[in-house]
Amino acid sequence: MMPTILGIDPGATGAIAQVQPMVAVFDMPATAHDLAALLRTFDAAATMAYVESQHSMPGQGVASTFKFGVGYGTILGVLAALGIAHRLVTPAVWKRGMGVTADKASARGLAQQLFPEASLARVKDHGRAESLLLAAWGLRQGGR
Repeated sequence: MMPTILGIDPGATGAIAQVQPMVAVFDMPATAHDLAALLRTFDAAATMAYVESQHSMPGQGVASTFKFGVGYGTILGVLAALGIAHRLVTPAVWKRGMGVTADKASARGLAQQLFPEASLARVKDHGRAESLLLAAWGLRQGGR
């Protein structure tokens, strides 16, 4: 059986993408319940998730940083509770590996080339694009 490879771009505009055994992309669910329901559709024993590593940024507001941290922790907690293996990957590592810059348009353009079947037409689909590319990076690492 072929393993399932997921890429997760945390945040309110983030997304969850599957690149193996098929391509699919989902906007980030709004609640932990909805996130768990989506992740339960994957076979936990055969799934590897690559999650973009996050940290606080200087100049960000306290409230927005806290809200983002809660969302990030929810993702990691749901993955752990469901027994889905995951690896944290810094943006610098996966973006360098995929040949994209920090520019969101760069990621969206490459994702559109690699995954023409994915819906990435809107400028705000950068989270979808980044989750696809993160999963593609994981697949290139052999899914480990």
